[in-house]
Amino acid sequence: MKGEKGFTLIELILVITVLGVALSGLMLYFIQGVGTSHESQQRTVAVILAQDLMEEIHSKCWDETEAAVSPCAGTVTASAVGPDGGETRSSYDDADDFNGLNNSPPKDSQGADMTGFSGYTQQAAVCYVDSADLNACKGSGTSDYKKIVVDIQYGGGETTELVTVVANY
Repeated sequence: MKGEKGFTLIELILVITVLGVALSGLMLYFIQGVGTSHESQQRTVAVILAQDLMEEIHSKCWDETEAAVSPCAGTVTASAVGPDGGETRSSYDDADDFNGLNNSPPKDSQGADMTGFSGYTQQAAVCYVDSADLNACKGSGTSDYKKIVVDIQYGGGETTELVTVVANY
């Protein structure tokens, strides 16, 4: 059978073996990609939750005493940080009311649990800072600057953090 063209059985087995080894190596990358896509999704959800809470805080007046100046206009005298007597999440009216917020699962602006976020924790901290050092919270006293920190924890210890400073101007 000289002159016939084609592959021998041995050549075909070698090609199948080489392709099998090469493809199994490539499959490892696909498997790892599927695993990390879940982490990326969790991180994206955490960023969205953090941005949502930060926007809610930004939508409030700078301070409690500012509410007397309609609508949240003008500079005011700074007051104590934290929710004022009897305020709940749905009645927060200034940025520092969110200090000490710690919800798991996260809550919406009306204080209701957000469904589908059982593995996430929503936290916020607000403090006065000096203009000379916007990173360090003042131990006591007030200023014309408030630092707002929003943390979303998820996935067994991962944290997404947003930080901003708002001014009384």
